[in-house]
Amino acid sequence: MMHRRKILRLSGGLGLSFVLAQQRSLRAIDTKPPRLKVLCYLPDGSLLPRKPLNQLYFLDLQDEPLPTPSRSVQEGVLLSELPGVIPFAIALRLPVEGFGEVALYADNGGRGFTPTDFPLNLNVAFAQTRLNRVQTALQRWQSQGFSFSGQIEQRLGRARRAMNEAIAASTLPAKVKLCNAALVESLWAGEELVLSKAQQCIAQYPRTKVFRFGCNAFGYPKAGPDYKRYFQQMFNFATVPFYWKPFEPEPGKTQFADRDITVAWLQKRGIAVKGHPLVWFHEIGIPDWVRQKSYAEIKTLLRRRIIDITAHYRDRIAYFDVTNEAHGAPWANDLHFSPEQFLDLTRMAVRAARQGNPNVTRILNCCCAWGETVAYYPPPQRSPFQYLKACIAKKIPFEVIGIQLYYPDQDLFEIDRLLDRFSTLGKPIHITELGVSSATGIDQQSYLKDARGLWHGPWSQTIQADWIEQFYTICYSKSAIEAISWWDFTDSGCFWPFGGLLDRNMRPKEAFYRLKNLLAQWQN
Repeated sequence: MMHRRKILRLSGGLGLSFVLAQQRSLRAIDTKPPRLKVLCYLPDGSLLPRKPLNQLYFLDLQDEPLPTPSRSVQEGVLLSELPGVIPFAIALRLPVEGFGEVALYADNGGRGFTPTDFPLNLNVAFAQTRLNRVQTALQRWQSQGFSFSGQIEQRLGRARRAMNEAIAASTLPAKVKLCNAALVESLWAGEELVLSKAQQCIAQYPRTKVFRFGCNAFGYPKAGPDYKRYFQQMFNFATVPFYWKPFEPEPGKTQFADRDITVAWLQKRGIAVKGHPLVWFHEIGIPDWVRQKSYAEIKTLLRRRIIDITAHYRDRIAYFDVTNEAHGAPWANDLHFSPEQFLDLTRMAVRAARQGNPNVTRILNCCCAWGETVAYYPPPQRSPFQYLKACIAKKIPFEVIGIQLYYPDQDLFEIDRLLDRFSTLGKPIHITELGVSSATGIDQQSYLKDARGLWHGPWSQTIQADWIEQFYTICYSKSAIEAISWWDFTDSGCFWPFGGLLDRNMRPKEAFYRLKNLLAQWQN
């Protein structure tokens, strides 16, 4: 039941950029003379190695990644043809000494770049953009009546001074070092800013509706009494698996019995249930007996499956992830459906779910929320935002946007920006899956094995707890967000390395107690 997308075996960052970079060619042979030259350096002034530099991608000024044009890459230097949209922005994951390793953005003060802006030193461009974004947000929120500590202004002041000195620096090592100093201050300032705003929103605008704090309940009942005891202490929402391949290994042989037991236990304890997922074209979502069937046959089989499941649980499961990763990410498109077919299947699926249960809450669950698959894979690719916009434009009815946010190599300021962007679609949002590690190294009991990412310091129980506390605070402050579901409750057989709130001996980690205390404050 713990199988997930293949891509995440090897990476979990910058919207999975590290593994995506490994999975595509370096495009080292150009058919046209390159027109753009970018330069990038590590914090110590050495050239950024070729492989991480090749993770660079272009975006439009609405934060939509663009297909990657032909390029050549060597240490510290990337030469590229023009992207399909001008002006454009640039994104790249980069280590920042004193903060971590995160996605950085360059948008030239919001104006975007044109060919006349090149050659471009990315270290300078990233530091300028981050400083500008945080200063702009601070001014906007102050004008709305929010107040912030002087520490944030002091950080931004230090960032401005470092930025001015970087521009004036006569040597490259000095310039790079000063850019890193500016980034450190503005990265910390941005996170402190969004956290302070979130805390003020929570204090000023208390929740009037039940907020769902959840987790997958895949460990019940085998994980034992401590699992059950701690689970019901923490959560009022739980995810139950309906992956098609194990649920119906042979035609008509549906496995309701185990799910019925789990659902009954959750219901008895007043924990609302969500089924996950009804439509997913990852390998675990496709029974072997389905693979050779035509599109029309698969559509018919899925319709029957969806109606059967939602009708069976009509009075017991109110929420379903009707589609999972249906924006067409390659690992979730084993049958090679087109974007148009995914929309057609989505329309069928939401209608079938409503037929099975007239009161069901239908969730369209999306991964890779920053949309990097558009840049890293050949067309046709569509970002989650584009997919959801297309569903809304075509009047495909659904109730909730689902967003997965396993540690994305994005700092909290950029996560805040992303959540606000998705809220403009006008639908409630559930954070359906997320996880960060509590230790570094290899977790042999996890699906992904290697703990990835770097936020503030090497992963530890305290760093995990800090991230959870701050992330949940930001989400809880936003009226559009109505639920947050952590993915792995324990480290035993987990998806994300060291990603549980309990260790593999069912002992609570620091994050368990911090989150429990946080939820108690809000619920009181």
